[in-house]
Amino acid sequence: MVGGSIRHWPKIVVHFLFPDVCMLCGRVLSPGDNCSEETKELLICSQCLCRIVPRHEDERIFPCLSDPYEGDPIPDFAVWVLLHYEMPVTVLLRNLKFHSWRYAGKLLGNLIAREFPKDLPAKWDAVIPVPLSEKRMRQRGYNQASVLAEDLAKTLDAPLLEETLIRTRHTHQQSRYTDPVSRNENVKGAFAVSEKWDIQGWNILVVDDILTTGATLHEAAKVLYEAGAAHVMGVVAATHREKNSGKGKTPA
Repeated sequence: MVGGSIRHWPKIVVHFLFPDVCMLCGRVLSPGDNCSEETKELLICSQCLCRIVPRHEDERIFPCLSDPYEGDPIPDFAVWVLLHYEMPVTVLLRNLKFHSWRYAGKLLGNLIAREFPKDLPAKWDAVIPVPLSEKRMRQRGYNQASVLAEDLAKTLDAPLLEETLIRTRHTHQQSRYTDPVSRNENVKGAFAVSEKWDIQGWNILVVDDILTTGATLHEAAKVLYEAGAAHVMGVVAATHREKNSGKGKTPA
C-alpha cells in the first residue's frame, strides 16, 4: 500500500501545484462544487458550460452556400450546425484555430457528438474532416476539424478518415476575404480524393469548424460527389447565420 501511494505522489504534487481550471473563466475545477467529473474532464465549469447554448433543433440545418449560384452541381448540399457564432463560442473556436487550444476542440466535439441526430435514415460510412495544407498543418500542429470530428465518429461508429480527402494546394485563410466570389475562388480546385480510396456509394459527413459563406465545405463536398459519394452532409460547430432558408435537406 505504501509503495502504491508513493508511486502516485508525483501526480498528486503536480495536481496540487497545477490544478485543472476552467478554460473560459479560469476557476479551479472542483467536482461537486462548480463542475461534475464529466465537465472536469472537458476543462470547463458548469456555469461556463451553461453559457454555450445550442441552436434550437429546428434551426440547425442550412443550405451550404449563403450566396447560391445558377448551375450549382450540388444545390441541395446541407450543413448541420450546432451553435451560434457568438461569445463564448467565438473564444473557443479562435483559440482552437490560432492558439493551440486543442482542448477547446475536444469540448466542442463532445457537444457535437451528443447533439447530432441519431435518427437520420443514412448509415454514415465515414466522417471526413476538411483537410489543411501541409504548410498550415506544420504551423498549427493539428487539424482543428479533425479534433472536432473525433467524438462524432466514435458516437456514430463510423471511421474518421483523415487521408481520404486531401488538400492539393495551399490557400489563403478564408477570413481574409469578405465577399463570396473571392472565397469561392480561393478554394476552387483546392481538394481531391486520394487515389488510394474508393468512396463509390458512400454516405459521408464532412466536418469543419465555422460556416460563413460555405465556400470551403461546398468545394469539399463537390469533390466527394464527383468521386462517387452517394450522399454528403456537412457538420460544423458554429455559424453567424441566423435564418434558415429551408433549402437544406437531411438525408432521404
